[in-house]
Amino acid sequence: MSRPDRLRSLLAELVAFDTQNPSGDERAMVQRLAVELDALGAARVEAFAAGEHHGVFAVFGSSPSLLLNAHVDTVPANAGFTSRPHDLVFREGKLLGLGAADTKGAIACILGALETCRITGRAVRDVAVLFSGDEESGGRVMREFLASERADGLTHAIVCEPTDCRIGVRHRGIAAATATAQSSGGHSSRADDLGAPVVVAARAAVALHAWGQRYRSRGPAGYEGLCVNVAAIDGGVAFNVVPSRAVLTVSFRPWPGGDVVALLDEAKTEACAAAAPDSLGWEVSFANPPLATRDVAQFARWLPSLLRGGTVDLQFWTEAALLPPAGIDAVVFGPGSIAQAHAPDEYVELAQLIEAHDTFVEILGDRSPRESDK
Repeated sequence: MSRPDRLRSLLAELVAFDTQNPSGDERAMVQRLAVELDALGAARVEAFAAGEHHGVFAVFGSSPSLLLNAHVDTVPANAGFTSRPHDLVFREGKLLGLGAADTKGAIACILGALETCRITGRAVRDVAVLFSGDEESGGRVMREFLASERADGLTHAIVCEPTDCRIGVRHRGIAAATATAQSSGGHSSRADDLGAPVVVAARAAVALHAWGQRYRSRGPAGYEGLCVNVAAIDGGVAFNVVPSRAVLTVSFRPWPGGDVVALLDEAKTEACAAAAPDSLGWEVSFANPPLATRDVAQFARWLPSLLRGGTVDLQFWTEAALLPPAGIDAVVFGPGSIAQAHAPDEYVELAQLIEAHDTFVEILGDRSPRESDK
């Protein structure tokens, strides 16, 4: 079977698995991937669970320092697909299907590259592979992996997301919190004597918006500002009822190098000061750090030709940002365009699958630094 046909076949099998997050079944696909990785010569294969989500980890060689990662889950199928989302369709050089770009195409390329190495007699040395679930929602599998002994010894990672086969080295983080104001509530004829939680939440919302505006010109070039989003104020049941509770939802996206925890503390201070003298509850929903690859040059041992073509800054968040705090430097790479991810008729170009496959063959089949790269 030709290389393009094999990649199409692999991707068709992967797209057929319904791994929509949260409604799909990651476990079935992970179990299938475990069988494939074992057959492709992994020294160790371990499928594992993190709550209701699943991942599979494989080791090639004896002491891997490089990790290849792609996620198995997809978002729910967007409205507007012109074919069944889990049927791969080939149309004018494009492979259409849910997850084709984000990121089952990358998984197909990694599996295909491992197969190519086996067929051509190229030894796969000291590389680990993680296919992880729950990337699209909570990141529980990746966090479970990083907290376990499976991550021991890993120093570098290539995290697959649709980058048009370019190397991504920076992106924003994302953080969200809820602020809660409360009162006893009651009949609106007593409004002058009762607390006004919606008003308290509104004061906090205005303060947080102003806080974001003060950051508009701060940050590195291309990432100015915090993208503060006052997303919602929920509360109230009727015009004649004083609500007992109002909840403000806010998010922001710190630039590469920004301290997401410190910025969350700053946001809390701004919101609580605006709410005073009323009290305001504050709960962090999530605090995902930004990515700034620490030493891009070190990745030249695996990606020399791509790095000579330059790197790109990304505008979307990836789980690559979770790895540097765990001591694993990371870049982002994969076939497909982010413009297609999460879209109806999501697709990846066959030419990019071939390009990514060939890149992974070089990564997997020649782990040692070349003399020219030293």
